[in-house]
Amino acid sequence: MTAFIVKRARNAVILLFLASLLCFTLVVSAPGNVAILIAELRTPTATKEDIAKVAEEIGLNKPLFVRYADWLGDAAIGDFGVSYKTGEEVGASLRSRLSVTATLVAGGAVVAFVLSLVLGFAGAFAAHRLPDHLTRGLALLGASTPSFFVGALLVYAFSVSLRLFPTFGYDGLASFILPWLTLGFLPAAVLSRVIRVGLEEVMARPFVQTAMSKGFSRPRILIRDALPNIAPTYLNALGTQVGVMVVGAVVVEPLFAWQGIADLFLTGVRFRDFMVVQACLLIFITFFIILNVIVDIAMMLTDPRQRRQRT
Repeated sequence: MTAFIVKRARNAVILLFLASLLCFTLVVSAPGNVAILIAELRTPTATKEDIAKVAEEIGLNKPLFVRYADWLGDAAIGDFGVSYKTGEEVGASLRSRLSVTATLVAGGAVVAFVLSLVLGFAGAFAAHRLPDHLTRGLALLGASTPSFFVGALLVYAFSVSLRLFPTFGYDGLASFILPWLTLGFLPAAVLSRVIRVGLEEVMARPFVQTAMSKGFSRPRILIRDALPNIAPTYLNALGTQVGVMVVGAVVVEPLFAWQGIADLFLTGVRFRDFMVVQACLLIFITFFIILNVIVDIAMMLTDPRQRRQRT
């Protein structure tokens, strides 16, 4: 197992290096002159001398390899440069917003986990009966509905009509409920089908028939025998959906006026703030890579067959 973890960590480092190279290349190859943009932000009537001075300050006159090495070294210690729009340090902006996005994604993951278990097991307990059909229809509806539409419906129903929750901001637990539900509903629908289909497949295996012949109830078999068999598949799907939630945060944060990293990324794209876009992309990709490593390790721990293959 140690060798597996070391191998995955090594691959993660290689992927991080390639991701950083990609982020740097995308920003460097963007059209336009960054020095002109910064100079005009500082002084609307910037001269050629001002532009040349800015280019010298941010290192545009250096070779690309040197610029990449300098940027990567600074990024490794949390220094992502200065925002072209605000003049603030990008690293400080990311650190101040990280807890907002982390809270949003973590809450959405909990909602997806709980709802998927409820819907999946509700269908499995009453297989091919009305509860199963209802949960299946709800799951298909949820998987087909975009997050922004779900969020708009929730705001109209629970904020505008019933006035139970605030419509924007993050002040207290009540303001977290709607963003969490908006972000977690679609993943919950997908994960509930993973649970339902997986349990149905396991319940058709011979050992389940043996357990039933011994008089064990269906709920007991589902929880004690069938659930461990689908745990690796479910963890893999859960990790994928958590990654999807990070992408969904780009929609959910502006919808509820949450000032997180996703909102910062959109602002950077809107104002062509390349340093912000570069840093946010690197943060997102780093999260995906680390998440995949964690999911791979969790799958191996829950699946004896994978552990035997690694030994």
